[in-house]
Amino acid sequence: MAPVILRLAYHDAATFSAAAGDGGANASIQFELGRPENTGLKRGWRLIEQVSDELKKTPAAGKLSNADLIALAGAHAVAVCGGPVIDVPVGRVDAAGPDPEYRMVSEKAGVAALVANFAEKGLGVQQLVALSGAHTIGGKGFGDPVTFDNAYYTSLLAKPWLNPNDPMADMIGLPSDHALPDDPECLKLIETYAADQQRFFKDFAAAYQQLTNLGAVWA
Repeated sequence: MAPVILRLAYHDAATFSAAAGDGGANASIQFELGRPENTGLKRGWRLIEQVSDELKKTPAAGKLSNADLIALAGAHAVAVCGGPVIDVPVGRVDAAGPDPEYRMVSEKAGVAALVANFAEKGLGVQQLVALSGAHTIGGKGFGDPVTFDNAYYTSLLAKPWLNPNDPMADMIGLPSDHALPDDPECLKLIETYAADQQRFFKDFAAAYQQLTNLGAVWA
């Protein structure tokens, strides 16, 4: 479930547009689960609903929004898989409806489109490469699927999807992952994170905080 929850947190926040001044970390994902890019996230949202219902029976009732719970759950998913402990402020206000469509970058995007999409959110290449490291957990073929480490970056350098002797090579990673090491600026960061897991943890934690604050309206 951890990879689904972390993906839920990204998809909730990544609708932010700096130019339009809307979207972001606001729990609007609950209204967007039918969109193609959000396939598979319904079970993640159901968990958020369950936690929200349980909190109503405790002294914490009314103190955490669904947007807070999504951001907190994503950070918890990283920590329980062995990644960094990420401080997440609370007080986000939930949206009353969906965010605008077509703000999620395609899984088939090249580096130029990835960089442009992140720039539209006010994020840079470092945040792009660090947050892409979330793919180290899950079923994308980068190391142990339930261990949050820097295996994603060592795999990007090895490019196992090009191995002609591996019949499963095409199943490793997404086209957007494959594009990163072919870009000189991204490659420098990939090499840094492949050699220094603690640096990756530090930069991922900072990027996750930025991500889950995007567009947030605070109570």
